[in-house]
Order: sequence, then structure tokens, then C-alpha cells
Amino acid sequence: MNIKYLIFFLFLCINIFSQDKIELKEQCRSKYDSVFKDFFGEEFLKKNIKYKEEESYIGLFTTNDIESDDDFKRIFININNIAALQKYLNQYPKYYNEYYKYHFLYKGFVFHQRIYTCEFAYRKEVNDFSNNQVLEYYNKIKNKEYLSPKKAVKIAKANGFKNICYQSITNASFHNKNQDVWQIQDCGNEKNTKVIELDPKSGKVLTLFERDYGKGEKASYWKLFNKSK
Repeated sequence: MNIKYLIFFLFLCINIFSQDKIELKEQCRSKYDSVFKDFFGEEFLKKNIKYKEEESYIGLFTTNDIESDDDFKRIFININNIAALQKYLNQYPKYYNEYYKYHFLYKGFVFHQRIYTCEFAYRKEVNDFSNNQVLEYYNKIKNKEYLSPKKAVKIAKANGFKNICYQSITNASFHNKNQDVWQIQDCGNEKNTKVIELDPKSGKVLTLFERDYGKGEKASYWKLFNKSK
């Protein structure tokens, strides 16, 4: 399938609702609250799941005719970057989607972070899979199989991490494939981020490296980078 038509198909539903961004946002947020409540229970939802508005963003295609335009780009904008939102949504109101950032907490400290989109809000099999993964991480910390968030952050700080912006148990590691790791990022430098990956059981440092921010990350941490500007 031609890539332009594939993108058009994926964003057709967004095109329908694009005239009312707030309504679309409220619809998706409400659905995810319902998904979390049904799976984890209301008490867990209130105590252990936190929506991070300041780290949420949109992905927008810079075109109003995705079928015939060959030169459009995709940009990412933090939802608190009002000036940029007004500029680009007024110019290109048709094709965009929203990315919601959620933190999952163990005793008030973040142990997992995940991005959610409207496209998957009604995909029960996808949500059940990710929620089961979150619950597995939570229980492994609770049962002392995995390091707690406090201990993982302590190790990161001992390795020079002073401006931690991301901390999560994950199995999405480029360097340590097919295994869970504690992954922690330092965002003290706006140009690139430092990353440390730990064995979640022993706390052993598996990987320590620097890399560029992804476009979504730059949008997610926009408020952090612009705090002093």
C-alpha cells in the first residue's frame, strides 16, 4: 500500500474530530480512565496511576491534503506549548494525533512510564497486554524480586545522574534485548540525554551511554527545557 494512503487511513478518524481538539482529548482520557479502572480497580487507579499533562504532546502532519502532498513533515508539539499549537493547528488542522503520558507508581515513586494514543484506546487486547505487564512489574517490586524505584534512582545518582527526567522498568532496550531493565534518563543537557540501564534484580549497571532525544521526547520534555527561558 502506498505510504500516503496508509497514513490517510490511519488518521481518517482524527480528521473527523479535528475541529474540536478538547472534545477528542476528553473522550480519550475518559476512555483510558475507564480501561485502567476496569483492569486495576478504582483504588489502584487513584493511588498508583498519574496522567502527566506536562509531558503529553501531539504529532501533526504539516499538510491539509495528505493524498497529493509529497512534501509534508511530521512534527511533535507539547500540549502546553500554546504558541506552537495555535500556529500549526490553525495552519494544518486536519491530521494530528495526541500522545498521553502516564506514570505508574509504587509507594509514590515512578516505576513505569508509558505513552498512550487515541488509536488504541478501544483495543482491549492491546490494553490488556500492556496492563498485565505493568501489574507484573508492580508485583515483582512488591515481592522484592525487582529493585524499588528509590533504590534504582539511588544507583543512577551514584553514577552522576542529577537531572532525572525518566525512570521505568521496561523490556524495550536496544542494548539489552529480550530482558527487563531499569532504564533511567538524565535530561540535564538539552542536546542529548544520558541513559543508564540496570539489572532490575541486582542493580548491576548493564549499560551507560548518551544518545540524541527522539522527536517525541523533545516535545515531552519541552516544559523542562523551557523552564528557565
